[in-house]
Amino acid sequence: MKIKPTKLISLFFIFLFVSPNLSAQGFYRQGDWISYTVFRYVTSMATDFDHVYFGTTGGVLRYNRTHRNWESPFTISDGLMDNRVRRVAYDSDKDELWFDTRSGVCMYKPIFQTWYIGGDFPENLVQSNKDNTPLPAFFMDYGYHFFPEGYITDLYLNRYPVTDYYLDDWDDLWIGTWGLNAGIGSLRDLELEMFKFGLYDSDVNAICLDRGVIWAGGRGFYQDAEAITRFVRAKNLWEYFQSDRINGLETSQVNVIETDSLYVWFGSENGLARYDKKKKDWITYTTFSGLRDDWVSTLKSDEEVLWIGTKWGLNYYWSDKDTLGYFRNELVNNTYIFSVEADSQWVWVGTEWGVARMDKSTGDWFRFNTPDGILNSPIRSITRNKNVLWFGTDSGILSYDLLSSKRKVYQAKVNFPGQDIRKILCDDKNLWVATFQGVWKMDLKTEVWRLFDKNDGLLDDNVQDMVLDGDFIWFGTPEGLTRFFWNSPYRID
Repeated sequence: MKIKPTKLISLFFIFLFVSPNLSAQGFYRQGDWISYTVFRYVTSMATDFDHVYFGTTGGVLRYNRTHRNWESPFTISDGLMDNRVRRVAYDSDKDELWFDTRSGVCMYKPIFQTWYIGGDFPENLVQSNKDNTPLPAFFMDYGYHFFPEGYITDLYLNRYPVTDYYLDDWDDLWIGTWGLNAGIGSLRDLELEMFKFGLYDSDVNAICLDRGVIWAGGRGFYQDAEAITRFVRAKNLWEYFQSDRINGLETSQVNVIETDSLYVWFGSENGLARYDKKKKDWITYTTFSGLRDDWVSTLKSDEEVLWIGTKWGLNYYWSDKDTLGYFRNELVNNTYIFSVEADSQWVWVGTEWGVARMDKSTGDWFRFNTPDGILNSPIRSITRNKNVLWFGTDSGILSYDLLSSKRKVYQAKVNFPGQDIRKILCDDKNLWVATFQGVWKMDLKTEVWRLFDKNDGLLDDNVQDMVLDGDFIWFGTPEGLTRFFWNSPYRID
């Protein structure tokens, strides 16, 4: 049977407007990629039987009213067309969630956990009481004041307009604001509780995993970073640390984050900040304290010593002695330090001129090189897995076995398909390479490379940092923080 051309065209448009978004959901299951952005700017909201959905400039927040907890947000990592959401609507007859975004309309079917692109946004289903229900005079926690005219102020005279609100059947008024996230107000006792969820700044230039806590910070890709974010995963608790509100924290902008048993360390362009986990206070070290330079580029703790790389050399900090000093050896002095790796015997330092290593027992420095010459360039990253050291350079990657001295070179654009290495990590199965073009993963057995980018679930192809977390790996980009379930048992990447 022949099909007329007109019918083929009709079938094409039907497929175009009701087909699932295969970029995020065709190959992965919901939850394989979970991203966190800035959700503080709420544009709209909708409800179904169990949830309240908040459309924001960073994606869609999902609050489960039955269990009174946050579920993972919807972003472009899931299938949302664009993180900047204008309106949200729910069709109870068809059990469909609709999203009007900056890049177009999309729809989500909760029962099938499937995304669809296109269609007409159902404006008649938009839920909002903003135009027909006056706001009461809510009471709030200390530091905030609610005005029935439609805004909230804090102690620093910041003003947060109410952008939308919706009254449910339990006399709870759900409120969205511009800059202070979302909240719930009870009409019974007139108390308003505001929530915190997501990053304070979208730029994630540095990540640190401290047991069940994720620290994230950045310099500010589009504007100066205003806070460091801490995410306590077990409690789903988000906290923000702002330099203009904390004594001892000189800047909220971060180049690198490291942790040990006592402290969390933050390297910036303005020195080295230390957060005491027990006392919960801050102190900042600068050149006046003994730093070689205020621009801290990398950090590495071996629990006894914190190794501090700067633009002009290598520092060390002895925790038990509270002593800060720097090395005057020509191999690590007056040079940019990109990376440091330390074990019980050696300290390996990646500089703009190559690799230097120090014998911890004697304090002697040596230049480390190999005949292939790949280490004669800036050493962007050094990592270790068991007895193998990996060096990420501008020319490619070198693996070096500390026991056998065997080495292998992965030349950029030859047997390593990528370039512009930002950071490398290695687990028992894979080598991970963060670049400006996405993340490359190499299977250590087959040496087969696989690229992960925005088509898979990254918020941005420019991956600035990453940390391994068992079966998961976290990526930091200018657009936010993403967790990837890389070791899924049902998927072969």
